[in-house]
Amino acid sequence: MTPRKTALRTLAVLSAAALTAGVCSSAATASPLAFAEMQARAIAGATQVAQSLGAASGGVHLENGKAVVNVVDDAALQKVRAAGLTAKKVKHTFAALTGVKNQLDAVKNVPQTAWGIDTKTNQVVVKIYDAASKETADKVAAAAAKYGDSVRVEHRTGKLELHIADGDAIQNNQGRCSLGFNVTRGGEPFLLTAGHCTNLGGTWSGGDVSGAQVVESDCPGADSGLLTRPNGTGPGEINTGQPITGAAEPTVGEQIQKQGSTTGGGSGEVTSVDESVNFDVGVLNHEFGTTAHTDHGDSGGPAYDGEKGLGTLSGGDTVTSYFYPLTLELQAYGLQLA
Repeated sequence: MTPRKTALRTLAVLSAAALTAGVCSSAATASPLAFAEMQARAIAGATQVAQSLGAASGGVHLENGKAVVNVVDDAALQKVRAAGLTAKKVKHTFAALTGVKNQLDAVKNVPQTAWGIDTKTNQVVVKIYDAASKETADKVAAAAAKYGDSVRVEHRTGKLELHIADGDAIQNNQGRCSLGFNVTRGGEPFLLTAGHCTNLGGTWSGGDVSGAQVVESDCPGADSGLLTRPNGTGPGEINTGQPITGAAEPTVGEQIQKQGSTTGGGSGEVTSVDESVNFDVGVLNHEFGTTAHTDHGDSGGPAYDGEKGLGTLSGGDTVTSYFYPLTLELQAYGLQLA
C-alpha cells in the first residue's frame, strides 16, 4: 500500500465515529441523549482528522449536528472527503485566526467588548456593546480593522454583566450563584463554581451544603472558584439526573444544555470559542459564547452536552451567555469530576 493510501485509510478509520454521527432523517427524532452522543462522536472524529491536516486546517464546526472540517487547500480537501467527512474550503487557517485573536488580546482596558473565534464563518468575531464608551469602541474598532476580512465586527445593544444575584443554589450574605459541578481533589469533595462568585468570600450554603468555605478563587483572567463541601461528596450529575462522566472542549455549532438556579434548564448553540470577554471587572480569557438564555443568579451553573461537562457560567447579555471551560478549571486546580 502506498504512503498516500495508508494516510487516507488512517483518516477513514479516525472518522468512522463521525460517519455514524452525520445528520440523517432519524437524527431529527432522536432523543436528546442520543443526539448528544451523536454530536460527541462527530466532534471527536472530525477533530482527529483536522489535527492530521496540520497547518492546512481551518478548524471544525457543526452544522445541524453534522461535522464540517475547514481546509485551506485542495490536498486537504481531498483528504477530508476521502475520510468520509464534509470539507469546506476557507481562506484562513485556524492557526492564523488564533494569532489574530491573540494579537487583539494586547488591547487592554476596553470594557464592554469581546472577541473570539467563529469557525463557522472562518473569522474572529469582535463584539462592541453600546454600553462601551466612545473611546473604547473606537479603540477596539481600529484594532480590528488592521486584520481585514479575518475579523468581523458586531455592534451589540445592552451591557455585558456577570450573572451574580438572586439565585437559589449556593449563597452567602453578599450574593447568590449556582453550583457548577461536584468535584474531588485528593479524594476530598469540593464544589466548582464561578470565580466572580467566590471572590465575594464568606461562608456559602444551599441545598444539602452548609458552611462551605472558599478554597480557590480566580477572577478576572480566569473565572473559576472552588468551595469546600462539608456535607460529603455530591453526585456526579446535573440536578435533572443527567450523569456527567467527563469534560470536553466546546465546538462551534455544538448544541448544549445548561442549568441555572434562576432560569433553570435550557439549551443553546456554541457560537465562538477562546473568547476574550471584557467585563467591567476585567477581561475573562478563553470563554466560549453560546445562544443559551441565562440571568442573574445562574453564575457558576453548568453547560454540558450529554455526559460531557463543558463549562461554568460567567455572564453575558440578553443574546449571548459566556462560560469558562471546565477542562481548564479541572487542570488548574488538579480536580476530578465526582
